[in-house]
Amino acid sequence: MAVLTPTRFHWMLPAEGDPVEFCRSAEDGGIDRMLLPSAFHRPDGIALAAHLSAATKAIGFMICPRTDMQSPIHLVRQVNTLSSVTDGRVSVLGTCPYDSDFRAHDEFWSVCDALWRDRRIPVQLDRPELYFSGSSGPASDLAVRHGDVLLLLAAEPAVVAGRGRRVRAAGREVGLLFSVVCRRTRAEAVAAAHALTEIAGENVYAVRERFRLLTAEAVALTGGWCASPAEDADHWPRPYLWTGAMPFLGPLGLALVGTPDELAAAIMEYRRAGVSQFLGHGDGMPAFCHEVLPRVRALEQATVYASVGAVNPGSSAVSGV
Repeated sequence: MAVLTPTRFHWMLPAEGDPVEFCRSAEDGGIDRMLLPSAFHRPDGIALAAHLSAATKAIGFMICPRTDMQSPIHLVRQVNTLSSVTDGRVSVLGTCPYDSDFRAHDEFWSVCDALWRDRRIPVQLDRPELYFSGSSGPASDLAVRHGDVLLLLAAEPAVVAGRGRRVRAAGREVGLLFSVVCRRTRAEAVAAAHALTEIAGENVYAVRERFRLLTAEAVALTGGWCASPAEDADHWPRPYLWTGAMPFLGPLGLALVGTPDELAAAIMEYRRAGVSQFLGHGDGMPAFCHEVLPRVRALEQATVYASVGAVNPGSSAVSGV
């Protein structure tokens, strides 16, 4: 019997607002992990994760270490300590290298792997779940050699399936990064998406520069800046996938747009393309948690029941799910 594992949803902690309240809201809404971006203008991820874990019950925290500024020994010590005090609620998002520095990154994570396997080093739990981001060959190589999940910028499902094929074949997972524009009707959702570029208006260059400063060290974002489509490109590769704000906002402008039903169906389409984790960002988390996520769970359950019925007609029970 084929079992569809539940989709996991994560979110990026915004720079503004109360981080404790945001994490508590995300936890109540079914978000699995909170990404704590690494940037000069952001709090230290290790210290912030320890603080937020004490104020929450179950949500995990994804930290982004600077591998060019610390040793693997120091990172493993930090992560092991954080894992112990948070009861394992920590994962790591590794940097995405270019071809020229792949060897250095491979060496860094090879040392981390060896340290996490060395039982002489005090650690209560197994090594943390390790993510890598990017669509390049080196990013896939790192995910296969050292990681658990490869994060990609959202693209058409067929494209995502192709980019993640080698990673999935190696037994790793594929995740997507996106923002959410969810409204009651499609017309309202499209209008809200276009408003993102209107808000930029004459300040578009200042907005882009601010993005560069705030995310210059944020893993999972910087690699997608160069992939932003031209301003005159077709910005709807799929009815639910909009790239129109990317020329203005970079990867933060890539969005899933539509009604709750449309977005839930889109996520299931990505599931069929091999995606099992999603990392959202922006101010659309409440609508996503309250409107989209329950619909995804219902569709997942219907898929499981349909699979059971196909294998065992007449069966009304689902086991092992």
